[in-house]
Amino acid sequence: MLDALWVALRIVPTVFLALFPVVNPIGTALILAGMTNGTDPKVWKATSRKIAVYSFLILICFFEFGFLILKLFGITIPVVQVSGGMVLAAMGWQLLNGSQNDGQPGGGGAAAASVSGKTFYPFTFPLTIGPGGIAIAMTFGAHFQRGTAIGIADHLAGAAGIFLICLSVYLCYSNLQFLSARIAPAGVKAISKMLAFFIICIGVQILWEGIKALRH
Repeated sequence: MLDALWVALRIVPTVFLALFPVVNPIGTALILAGMTNGTDPKVWKATSRKIAVYSFLILICFFEFGFLILKLFGITIPVVQVSGGMVLAAMGWQLLNGSQNDGQPGGGGAAAASVSGKTFYPFTFPLTIGPGGIAIAMTFGAHFQRGTAIGIADHLAGAAGIFLICLSVYLCYSNLQFLSARIAPAGVKAISKMLAFFIICIGVQILWEGIKALRH
């Protein structure tokens, strides 16, 4: 029992720290600040909650059942990395070259509808949970034991780590208004463009890692 508890206490921060730089809730929040400028705070707070819930569901599903999904469709993790890297790079390119009028406030109802329609794509996937996060969740899930006391502790601890990363997503995203109030709109836009470039770089890196894995 003590061994299982020790393993769980070690895995929770491991999963959290492995996902944090990939999910990057702080950096992604700055990108979303530029994309959602003018959105009603109450609408965005509710949207942030949905993004966090969707993120948890995606990560926990791939954490627990990712190996079955890949086996069912005959897909390997390198293929997920290649295709996901292309999607992420394409999204970064779109953000980098977006219209200068993106994110400008419009009608209240129209703005709310626009944000609501983007809650899952692209706000949750691939901006928050991209192929990198999915690959990490699947990797942890595939390596943890199953059917033993330690295995159960592993999976509960992994789920706790995923919950914490999604909680950090909600806290960062729901405080966009606080962040935006202290950074000039031009500054938010400039930061968003720079981070969009890094999204392209991350996508290309994931793509390249997948290509290298397929070649071996």
